[in-house]
Amino acid sequence: MNSTCSPSTAAPAAGVSESLQKPRYAVARKDDAFVIRVDMPGVPKTGVNIEFHDDVLSIRGERGAETPPAWKPLHQELSAQGYQLHLRINALVDEDRLAAALEDGVLTLTLPVKPATQPRRISVS
Repeated sequence: MNSTCSPSTAAPAAGVSESLQKPRYAVARKDDAFVIRVDMPGVPKTGVNIEFHDDVLSIRGERGAETPPAWKPLHQELSAQGYQLHLRINALVDEDRLAAALEDGVLTLTLPVKPATQPRRISVS
């Protein structure tokens, strides 16, 4: 992991369920943005909550174990599950242009970097 985007070591908030799992994720730097892909299988768009505050990106996804009304299981390992991830972003991100999309169980976040913080190539003469 690079020094620009790393998992937060902060303790989970009080009242957070133990059934939350840390999802698998990948971070890449494109020309003018960070792109973060997070695996969140089974989570609908309405179950995703994303917050960016004090340089910490918090992602939470919840999926419910839906069972038919007349369902009487003999054995069940299905349960409501959720995902939670906190990433500290050590770059100046343009908060007004953050974007997120959820497709096929993969959440893709685009965090544009403010122009003043983008690396600049300096030519040597």
